[in-house]
Amino acid sequence: MITVEQLIGDLLLKHNCVIVPSFGGFVASRKPAVIDHATGMITPPKKKLLFNRQLLNNDGLLISECSVRNTLSYERSESYISDTVTFWNESLKRGERVEIERVGHLYFDQEKNLCFEQDRFFNLLLESYGLGSVRFVSEADVKANESLTEEKLAPIKEISFDKVVQPVENEKPGIIEHPAIKESRKVWKYVAAACLLPIAFYSFWIPMKTDVLESGMISVRDFNPFNTVVTSVYQKKEQTLESIPADPETLEEKIQKLDKDVEVFSYEFDDDLYIPVRIPKTNTHEVTHTEVENTTVSSQGNFDLIVGCFGDENNAKNLVAKLKSEGFEAYIVDVSNNLSRVSAGNANDQNAISQLNLKVSAAGYTGWVLKH
Repeated sequence: MITVEQLIGDLLLKHNCVIVPSFGGFVASRKPAVIDHATGMITPPKKKLLFNRQLLNNDGLLISECSVRNTLSYERSESYISDTVTFWNESLKRGERVEIERVGHLYFDQEKNLCFEQDRFFNLLLESYGLGSVRFVSEADVKANESLTEEKLAPIKEISFDKVVQPVENEKPGIIEHPAIKESRKVWKYVAAACLLPIAFYSFWIPMKTDVLESGMISVRDFNPFNTVVTSVYQKKEQTLESIPADPETLEEKIQKLDKDVEVFSYEFDDDLYIPVRIPKTNTHEVTHTEVENTTVSSQGNFDLIVGCFGDENNAKNLVAKLKSEGFEAYIVDVSNNLSRVSAGNANDQNAISQLNLKVSAAGYTGWVLKH
C-alpha cells in the first residue's frame, strides 16, 4: 500500500497546495534561480514549501489520490488518512519528528509550536528535473589568476664550468648517506591478508581432509594440518575350527552290532548331541496269543531294564506285547506294591544293560535299571 507520506510528495510535484484533513496544508511557491558571484555557483529554480496549520478543511485531493492509487473506497481512504494523522500527533507529542519523504519533517520546538523544515536535497519543481548546481569562474578567481601572472620569477644564477675538478688518486669513493623517505605503509592490507589466508586455508582443509561432513562434529585436532588421521582397516582373520576326532568305531560297525529288530539307533555325535538313525526293518516279529499270555517269567540276568509300572495288569500285558512286536524280549518281572513292573530285557553285566538302554531310548522309551 502507498503511504500518505508518498502520496503527499507525489501531489506536490503536480500541485502547489496539498491539504491533509484535520492536520494542515503544504503550500508551494516558485523560487527562481540564484546566481552567487562570490562562490561562483548557479542554483536552478525550485519550489519553496510552507506548512500552514490553519488549512484544515478537506478539499478531497489527498483522499481521492489515495483511493485511486490504493484501489480503496473513499470512506476507507478517509479512515486510513485519519489513522495516519492520529499517529503523527502522538509522535509529535512524544517529541519525535514526523518525516515526510521528499518534502521535509515536522517537529515541536521548545515553546510547543509546530515547525516545518523543507528537504534541501530534493527539488519538487518539475521544470528543474535533472538540473543541478553549476559552478563558474568568479571575479575573485580572475583577480587571483591575474596577480599570479604579474609576479616575476627570481633570476637563475649562471654556473661556470671553467674549473675542472681532477680526480684524487688512491682515494676511495665515499658514500653519501641520504635519509630515506619512509612511505606510510597501509597496515590494514597486511592485517586483512593475515586474517583471510587462514580462513581460506581452513575452508579447503576442514571439508577435504577431515570427517566433519560425515560426523557433523568438529574438534580442535581438525585445525592442526600436521595431525595424521589413522584410518581403521578391517583385517580378515582366519579362524580354523578344531577338527573333531574321528570315532574309532564307525557308524556302520555300530549298526552291525545291533539286533536286526532295531529300527532307530541313537548315534552319539558328541557328549551332548545324539543323532537318531533309522535302520531298515528286515523282518517282522509277530506276537502270538500264547506269547502275550505268558508275560510273567522269572528273571535270568542280574539286571532288568524297567520301562513301565502299571496298576492294571492288562496295561502291563499290552506294553509287553508292543515291546515284543518291536523286537524286545519284554516280560512282567513282578508285582510290587500292586504295580506290575514291565522289563524290556535283562542282562548279566553293566555293559550289556547299557547297550539295551540305548536301543530302548532309540525306540522312544525311557527306563531304569533294576538290579537283582
